[in-house]
Amino acid sequence: MKRCTSTHSKFRSWRGSVALATLLLGSSGGFAEDPRWIPTDELQASQVSLPSLIDETAGSESADPSSGLAGDVDPVERELRLQRAIADSLHGDNQKAIDSLGDPASNDTAALYASAMWMMQNGNVAEGMQTLRSIADRDNAPPEIHKFLAVGHLHLDQPQAAEAAADIYLDTNQNDAYTHYVRGLAILRQDDPVRAHDSLRQAGYDEDDVAQIQTVAMQVPVDVMQRRLTIGEPITGIQNRSRYDDGCDSLGGGQAQNKPYNVTILFAGEYDSNVPLQPRFSGLGSNIDHDDYRFLMASFLDLQLMTTEQFNLGLVGSTYNTFQVDANEFNIQDYMGGAYTNALLTEDLVGSLRYEYHHTLVDSDRFADEHRLTPSLTWLGSRGHTTLFYEFNPINSRAPMLIPAQNQSTDIHRTGITQALYTFGGEGRVYGGYQYAEGHAVGADFDRTTHMVTGRIERPLPRGWIADLDVRYVWDDYANPNSLDFYDRARDDERVEVRSGLQKNFAAPVSLRFDYTYINNDSNTANLFGVRFYDYDRHIVSTQLIFSL
Repeated sequence: MKRCTSTHSKFRSWRGSVALATLLLGSSGGFAEDPRWIPTDELQASQVSLPSLIDETAGSESADPSSGLAGDVDPVERELRLQRAIADSLHGDNQKAIDSLGDPASNDTAALYASAMWMMQNGNVAEGMQTLRSIADRDNAPPEIHKFLAVGHLHLDQPQAAEAAADIYLDTNQNDAYTHYVRGLAILRQDDPVRAHDSLRQAGYDEDDVAQIQTVAMQVPVDVMQRRLTIGEPITGIQNRSRYDDGCDSLGGGQAQNKPYNVTILFAGEYDSNVPLQPRFSGLGSNIDHDDYRFLMASFLDLQLMTTEQFNLGLVGSTYNTFQVDANEFNIQDYMGGAYTNALLTEDLVGSLRYEYHHTLVDSDRFADEHRLTPSLTWLGSRGHTTLFYEFNPINSRAPMLIPAQNQSTDIHRTGITQALYTFGGEGRVYGGYQYAEGHAVGADFDRTTHMVTGRIERPLPRGWIADLDVRYVWDDYANPNSLDFYDRARDDERVEVRSGLQKNFAAPVSLRFDYTYINNDSNTANLFGVRFYDYDRHIVSTQLIFSL
């Protein structure tokens, strides 16, 4: 590829070169404002005033912009259209700028460059890159073109090409910190942190900054990269999440691996202030909090069976075992197996189907069997993703019961919507969600409807730490009078759940996590003596060592 050099004669040969070189990317902000594009500092327009000619001609009668700049358009008219397009971009409307510019002549490098950059700013990276590549070897091509080619390749998940384009630009611009940063990200995408470290340091970051960038590099919310992670490659930890993550994290944040499987093994020590609630009916009038310590082991497997650019198919499995120090009658074992598939239905829409079978034991005795079948649709946006899901969850329960009304076997129908937004310059995420569920139980005590709203925030911190906070509010409305209530009232519960966590990612594959969870359940069900069977507080403190293989 021919390398461009910076000369004043090339700039003077452009039509509208003075305005274009400064105003090209308009007044767009940084990466945090629009994760589709990362503008450079030297292309900001905050200190540039519009030429009066642009304002005067913006509303004048002129040829239809759709007729384009090609053909026999008068040179003055062609120049005016270019200036109007620059004005449109300065006012923050890149699409209007593209429309005003029309179809540039094939020999008009300045107009083609402007059109390409506006297309990329507007999210159409692939088409903009095609135009940039068509003029990259011209003598009058702008010297920054390889810088933006590097950025475009990175957005299109072409890290090797991004590195090559960055190298061409850095040959004559060794002090350009932004290009060193883009080059560092491109090398990280090639799973080469040692070489990336040097580029990120040359970009001006200290050791702590470099460690944080390396931690979150795979979380950059590029829409094309997001689809590749979702459809084309395995995603660490994502397929193994349960429904209690509300679908919020079903499509983003995982690190792509060049292997067809992901294995996670977790060891934890926990303190629980109310062990009997996990889960067994403690008896009439008991209502006694039982605190204890436990050791926990869990494992998760995601195995890709088939992967293409448009489709994937895989298997999932997990084990979960707890060992109480004192209250061993509440030891829990849960074993899960299932499958999933994702398909890219359109450019921005993913369809998914997931099935899980769970076999749960308490103190080595069968407690419940359940199935979870979850179809969902996810729209991939530039700043996040939105998921609509439905879940059918039949549960066959063998929990202890005194009378048939306490039989907890239930068919649950659950629907919900979640929204994920990328924040903190692409390094963090915010989630919000709502779900509605109906439970049709064998026992009259457990026919119910449930509403749940949830919110979650994740934020990377210095030195490789990641913080998160999860808050949920749940309303359970039961349909029938409760068999344990002295006044034959229908049970009505309101529950608040708060979880906060800190996680440190050490050298692969080891992570350390600290969690605190608080649960408060307020229930009206009570006996003659005012004992509220389902009313409780619960505190759980956990330390987890995680291995991702």
